[in-house]
Amino acid sequence: MRLLIPTSDANGAQAQLSGHFGRAPFYAIADTEADTVVVVENPSVSHGHGDCVPASQTIGENGYDAVVCQGIGQGAISRLNQAGVPVYATDGPDVASAVASFRRSSLRVVGSEDSCSGSGSGSGSCGGHGQHAESN
Repeated sequence: MRLLIPTSDANGAQAQLSGHFGRAPFYAIADTEADTVVVVENPSVSHGHGDCVPASQTIGENGYDAVVCQGIGQGAISRLNQAGVPVYATDGPDVASAVASFRRSSLRVVGSEDSCSGSGSGSGSCGGHGQHAESN
């Protein structure tokens, strides 16, 4: 299984998780079968809310099987779910802990109620929250 995990740095399995899927500077692609991690830059890191380039364009259509993240917007959840890609929530600090939690089946599936609404500050940012947006 290939997991797409948004990160704030490019330090492989030790990369720190980014608080929001679309605004992550990097994406780690962790292959749970090959036990490898490849990190790529997010070309859409400075986008407006809802205007990000879908990760499929960044990584390639068949580059991952699931997403593991701390925060994600409703549009991204919808697009990923329509493509058959499940999204899981993690509160782990780094890629290695997110992968370990996935392997233990201890992550929960993210639903629309867990999305970042983009309301609140008006910036479209989730403000680096953990698993999901509270009432921004």
